[in-house]
Amino acid sequence: MQDDTIRLIVIEESANDAEVILNSLRKARYPIRPRHVEDEEDLQEALTEQEWDLIISVPQIGEVGIGLSVIQVFQMVKSCKQDIPIIVLLNKFDGKSIAELLSAGIRQVVHTGHDNHLQVVVGRELQDLRIRRSRQQLEQLYKESQKHNKVLLETSQDAIAYVHDGMHIYANPSYLKIFEYNSMEDLEGLPIMDLIALEDQIKFKDFMREFMTDLKEEENEFYLEGLKSNNRKFKLKMEVNHAIYDNERCIQVVMRDQSLSEESEKYLKQIEESKRIDQLTGLLNRQHFIKLLEKSLAKAIETHSRSILLYITLDNIDSIRDLVGIGGTDPVVQNIANVLKTLCKGGALARFDECSYTLLINDKDKEYATELAEKVCKAIETVVTEIDQQSILATCSIGITVVLASAASPQSVLTDAHLACKQAAEAGGNRFEIYKPVVSANDQGKIKTSDITRLIETAVEENRLSLRFQPIVSLHGENQEMYEIFLRMTDTQGNLVPSNNLFDAAEKANLSVFLDKWVLKEAIKVLSEQKKKGHHTHFFVKLSDQAIKDPDVLLNLRKLLKASQLAGEQLVIELSESTAITQIKLAKAFITQLQHMECKSALEHFGTGLNYATTLKHLPVDYVKIDSSFIKGLATNPEGQQTVQEIVKLTHELKKLAIAEAVEDANSLTILWSSEVDFAQGHYIQEPLESPDFDFSDEE
Repeated sequence: MQDDTIRLIVIEESANDAEVILNSLRKARYPIRPRHVEDEEDLQEALTEQEWDLIISVPQIGEVGIGLSVIQVFQMVKSCKQDIPIIVLLNKFDGKSIAELLSAGIRQVVHTGHDNHLQVVVGRELQDLRIRRSRQQLEQLYKESQKHNKVLLETSQDAIAYVHDGMHIYANPSYLKIFEYNSMEDLEGLPIMDLIALEDQIKFKDFMREFMTDLKEEENEFYLEGLKSNNRKFKLKMEVNHAIYDNERCIQVVMRDQSLSEESEKYLKQIEESKRIDQLTGLLNRQHFIKLLEKSLAKAIETHSRSILLYITLDNIDSIRDLVGIGGTDPVVQNIANVLKTLCKGGALARFDECSYTLLINDKDKEYATELAEKVCKAIETVVTEIDQQSILATCSIGITVVLASAASPQSVLTDAHLACKQAAEAGGNRFEIYKPVVSANDQGKIKTSDITRLIETAVEENRLSLRFQPIVSLHGENQEMYEIFLRMTDTQGNLVPSNNLFDAAEKANLSVFLDKWVLKEAIKVLSEQKKKGHHTHFFVKLSDQAIKDPDVLLNLRKLLKASQLAGEQLVIELSESTAITQIKLAKAFITQLQHMECKSALEHFGTGLNYATTLKHLPVDYVKIDSSFIKGLATNPEGQQTVQEIVKLTHELKKLAIAEAVEDANSLTILWSSEVDFAQGHYIQEPLESPDFDFSDEE
């Protein structure tokens, strides 16, 4: 499902009947984008227009034999090769009809008018669809990786074979060459034991027996004598690993010829070294540098460590080329490389293209990089290269970027550094620029998640995070200073990042807890300042869904409260109802730990779950925040008013307090007061403030 929106076809006699079905799903908070279909032509048009996620249909539209039956619907879906689950709504249940529908390929049958049943079935079918689509993607990736691996095997210099039950099932050309066989046909079905010298076969059996029983799985190398096809012996180092080849579990065997002379080994090392080095400058070449950048990015993802990339390019290479010709630039490039070698010790320095260099520095910050970049610019400016009695001067532009875990690939890191370098050159050259990510949109106008993720990783050090405070006021005269905390982040140009995009990106990049910890730290800091001013303020802090799974969040909170000497009851930690429903044991344990710290807790977006009453009885929260969908337009929504009253009654019966969020008008506020809601918040009362300085006395 794209963007979590459910693309739904409803097949019904009338639009009104279809709307009844849609309203049932909307009540369950399903984000649907529906289309009503009345006949075969409509359905055919819909199926050819786009992909769909679900079809809900009555058994028959029109007369039997003339109209559209659900069996025809199934056949049409099948013929267009889309995986779309079909749910049939039946007025009357009988075993024969249900059996016929299920046998024909219909996924589920639901009794018409049973909304709760339909909502649950829709949820299950969509979850199954996600799993099937994910599996298809993984299978496709697996097939592509298999093809890629086979190409790599065929071209690999390593001698590699796959062995099943002691028999060869595949050997690459290098393996055939090392044992002097002409083709795989000569080796296929041949026991690997036949390639081992007789005196080493017992040792080989013992080694493999221990390896297969996991006694020696880490010690997977073995030295022995091999036999070539002409029975000539030679020294081998064999490496074995568990593997899968053509969907079959087997053993991967890598053979390395150990009979080379010392001179040959030295020569091979020189060849390997030459593959890494640029021949003109002696620096690393482009290919090897990209490999190092891949490793640095992998380390950043695994440990959240930081590396710095500098992209250095000569400003006036075109004018130099005009003076000395294309081939005459080599001495300049060499001289600059020698200067960089002196200045850039401890980093991976490469000649990236004709007149550009790249430098990767691990475990350094931007301050170090800017100091180094300034030195490089000054040093290159003083370099004089004499060519054919001409003195050649050069300057450079440098782009700097941080290698962050959020980078999609090494290429994206290089692109960022190159962009900063280009900006430096366009500003006149002989200077450096640091890459500054901004919130940008793709061709479809959608903000890029990768841009936001990079902004999050550097937001704290660049002071681009801030808090906003929205007052929560009592509807029955209690004078308490309570605010809900909202997190805001700007990009490097001061543009506000939309909150939905911010939290979605943080969740996908596993940075939600990072933001949670920052919010808690800042909230407690502001509470301490409020305490010094004589205010007894309470903050409602919403944590991410990941927070209840991470023990560091509670540990961090405990340390912050202890260091600040604040009373825990000044903090109210909010959890979403959807998270609590799906992980009720974790949520209950989390709330219990909060109670041990004397902190309060709240359940937000309450009332959207199918069994919210049961959920609330299981969770010892102090506050219930009624979902905004029930509050918006409350004055003209009798159904919403009834739901609010039911929630308030339940909340008070369980000795909890009810809060209405997103209050938009005075009429809604009046209804909330008469419904005995305890507290309210929303833009009508007060938009979020930059500081907690709301005058609660005016609300009495």
